[in-house]
Formats: sequence, C-alpha cells, structure tokens
Amino acid sequence: MENRRSFLQKSGLVLAQIPLMKIAALASPLPQATSNPVCIYSKHLHWLDFAEMGIYAKELGFDGIDLTVRKGGHIEPEMAENLLPKAIEEITRSGLIVPMMVTDINTVDDSLTEKIIKTAAASGIKFYRFAYYRYTHESSIPAQLDLFRKKIEKLADLNAKYNIHGAYQNHAGDYVGASVWDIWHLINGLDSRYIGVQFDPRHAVVEGGESWPVDMRLVKDYIRCSIVKDFLWEKQDKWVVKNTPLGEGMVDFPQYFQLYKQFNISGPISLHVEYPIFPEPEEKYSKAEKNKIAKGVFTKELAFIRQQLIGAGL
Repeated sequence: MENRRSFLQKSGLVLAQIPLMKIAALASPLPQATSNPVCIYSKHLHWLDFAEMGIYAKELGFDGIDLTVRKGGHIEPEMAENLLPKAIEEITRSGLIVPMMVTDINTVDDSLTEKIIKTAAASGIKFYRFAYYRYTHESSIPAQLDLFRKKIEKLADLNAKYNIHGAYQNHAGDYVGASVWDIWHLINGLDSRYIGVQFDPRHAVVEGGESWPVDMRLVKDYIRCSIVKDFLWEKQDKWVVKNTPLGEGMVDFPQYFQLYKQFNISGPISLHVEYPIFPEPEEKYSKAEKNKIAKGVFTKELAFIRQQLIGAGL
C-alpha cells in the first residue's frame, strides 16, 4: 500500500490521476443528515488515496466512508493522531461524511487506544468498530466472557469521556460474538450511547439460521451502526460459506430492514463486498481499470440497499 503520509503532497495531482471523477464534486456541500447513511467500507478502495476515495464514492452515490484505521488499513494506528484529521478533511471535501471507522481497538491498555479515540471524536467520527476477541482453551467460556466484559466496561468509560460509540461486530466462526448472546453478556446494562453491537445479518444468519431475528431483538437497543453483506451455503468436499452479492444469498433483507424499522434503529450502514470484485487477480489492473470494474459492483450493491430501505419505509 502506498505510504499515506505522502498523500497531501500529491493532492494537487488527484484529478489528473483519476478517471470517472468530476471536479464539481470537490465543491459539493456536505449531504443533509439522514437516519441511515450508507457508507462504503474503505477496505474495498485501498488503491485510492483519501481525496480520490471521497470523489469516487461520492460519484457512486454513497453518503459516506467507513474508514479503516488499523494495521494494513488506510491509516496505520500509530499514524492516526496526525493523519486522521487530514484524511477526513480530504474525504469530506467531496461532499461525503465519515461517521465510522474500523479499528484494532479492544482494550484501554494499548497505548494507542485513547489517542485514536480522542482524535476520531475530535474529527467528527461518531462510531468505531472493535477488534475481535478470541476464545482460548485455558479457561472456561464464562470466565473468559467475564474477563472480556471488564475490558469493554473500561472502553465504555473511555468512550463516554470522548462521546463516541464503540461497537463489537457479531462475526461467524470461533470468535467471541459469533453467538450474539456472547455480545449481550459483554454489553448488557452498559450505556448504549457509548457501547454496542455493529450488527451483521450475514454472520447472524450463518450462526443463527432461522433464529437470527431473536438475536437482533436481544441487542436491538445497542445497534447504532451496522453492516450489510450476503452469503449462501455451498456443497464442496463439505458444506462451506460462499459470499454473494446482496439479494442472491440467504439473508432475508426485507425482514431484516422491517425489523430495523420496527426497532427504530438509526445510524450508518456499511457496505461490505466479501466476494471477488475483479475477475482476474487485482494486480493485473491499472487504477483506472479498477475504478471502472468496481463501479459496476458497488453501484449494484448500493441500489439494492436503497431499494430495501425504501421498501421498509426508512
């Protein structure tokens, strides 16, 4: 990945380097606040710089960026204090918002945790996603959940100090939180203004089958931001999860967004595209080719989300 510290020096060349983008976007006003702004996960735009990414996502029709502030992301954690405010300035100049970020944070004991949270809050970010916890075989599951609960209580206090919301994603597999009941144990009774769950219906259906609406109801008061993606089970040598475009898999999105409406959930929604975007290995394509190919994928997924939101009356 290109060194992000050099992006400001190149900002004057941005428009000359990016096809499919319009100079007028730079002068666009910030969008009006919406209850459920749709963001694109910046992991999927790693070949673009901040200014480039803002212009590109704006042209595609997104409301904002879900920015990676983690190892290997658009911003490395140790660079967040200096680079995050500048990144947000570059992105929002295009008319987008940056309401959320993805981090490696899961404890206050890391020396970078408070620096990142403080900087993000001061820069206008309202939500961040935790890094995951993993179970070990060294102690019982209840004992480990109690330990993780203590970590999250301290994070909730720190979040309150800076008025920012930290959310733990339910993720299928051997993660803490694959079962949404894990997350309920970790956050129940804490202030939902500062701690919650970044609900992911794809992972909820993988692990919960037909019971996922119960899981969603369990943590509904703690959902302030969410993720959308889809999947289906495929038989190979054994049954495996295959990621799919939205609406082509097993997630019942009409029901999901009806519950969103019923539970009066608001907050940013992040589009994740976990299936291959490019037909060939990515390194075969130029930046212009990546922009063109990815545009077809992202606009289709965004149109699906907009349709579901309208259908649910959101």
